[in-house]
Amino acid sequence: MLIDPAAPPDKPETAQMKVIHKALRREFRLLPVLASQVAGHDTKRAGELASHATLVLGMLHEHHESEDTLLWPLLRQRVPLEKPLVETMEEQHHVVAELIGALQEDLPAWSRGADTQTRDRLADCLRRLWAALEEHLDLEERAVLPLIHEHLTVPEWLAPQHAALANGPAGLTAKLLLAGVVLEDATEREQAWFLHSMPPPARVLWRLFGKRMYAARTAAIRRSVAV
Repeated sequence: MLIDPAAPPDKPETAQMKVIHKALRREFRLLPVLASQVAGHDTKRAGELASHATLVLGMLHEHHESEDTLLWPLLRQRVPLEKPLVETMEEQHHVVAELIGALQEDLPAWSRGADTQTRDRLADCLRRLWAALEEHLDLEERAVLPLIHEHLTVPEWLAPQHAALANGPAGLTAKLLLAGVVLEDATEREQAWFLHSMPPPARVLWRLFGKRMYAARTAAIRRSVAV
């Protein structure tokens, strides 16, 4: 299923990636604000945010890993004149990966102790991650997605999506929460596309209790900030 019914079926529909990007932009815009507001020694709140941050950091990591493995090598082959652009994508991924690694090192300790020094370091790292991600996604959408549309096949385009899903969290709760992350700001057509891409049992579970679970989780996570 395509987001745009009029889109050519033999070309990658790169608008699909923008749906994922939209979700990532929102989550990493909010996280630095939320983390900075946690009071010292409030381990309950720190644990809550650390759990959510770990979930979306994993989503971002798998999204980028699949591109590194399955998109950039193809673009190097198909459009060699755009090698500098692909190298920029890889360099930006490296910056993002280093920030993710730093966050993953600090989050467990912060969730246990909620000390203000670690909180401030995490909030600063999250701000830098948001800035790096915005720069990267802007360039990718502006310059890379048109190349993918013209030079990759549909199966080649879908392969990173399938890889990211396969390498994502194994637990049902985490899978449904990540579905909610993507669906939250999606348009009606974008939601229809994403739900169609889910296995039928997962779609049923989303409608039965996943949607309510995600709404409750986001209400708790964002209670101190306006979206």
